[in-house]
Amino acid sequence: MSKTIAISRIEAETQEIDPLTLLYIREGLTRDSLALMLGVARDTVDKWAAKRRQPSRPIRRLAAEILARWQRDRVTSTKM
Repeated sequence: MSKTIAISRIEAETQEIDPLTLLYIREGLTRDSLALMLGVARDTVDKWAAKRRQPSRPIRRLAAEILARWQRDRVTSTKM
């Protein structure tokens, strides 16, 4: 299942998304990998998924920036 969310570079600087969204957008991304990318413990990601904790604003912004980079990379690779 592929989801497309368009976020420009400027929007990504102020945009915030739930980091768990990245798991659904990027096929094969694991909770371990997500935790590593965001600089948090795997247990933290599990707590977000269980709704026991909420991601902080900086983490939500970082997730938006990661998504924006993935989209830029995909656009760049399709132009080649």
